[in-house]
Amino acid sequence: MRFAVAIIFGGCVGLSGTLLHNSYPPFGILVSLLAIWIGSSVIRSMFNSRQCDFLFILGWMMLVLRASSLGNGGEILIEANTNGNLFAFGGTALLAISFLRSRVAK
Repeated sequence: MRFAVAIIFGGCVGLSGTLLHNSYPPFGILVSLLAIWIGSSVIRSMFNSRQCDFLFILGWMMLVLRASSLGNGGEILIEANTNGNLFAFGGTALLAISFLRSRVAK
């Protein structure tokens, strides 16, 4: 159950960031990146597991990769502009740093 919660929560954070990163510059991108950092910290501390943190990252990545690719109607939700690149690459960097620096109590 906790694995499903981690993946779904990662997808929800990815969805909110996808919809928010281009709105109200520069606050939209800042709030999106802050949500990524806080979401990863919440999952890690809630389940005390790096495995759940990895599944959070996987859920976020699946949604962000799908949102940045061409859809059926030709729409792209994460464009290749400054905010889109900051969200995709900055979010990936934040998640990598968060995952590599995490310490789980034994």
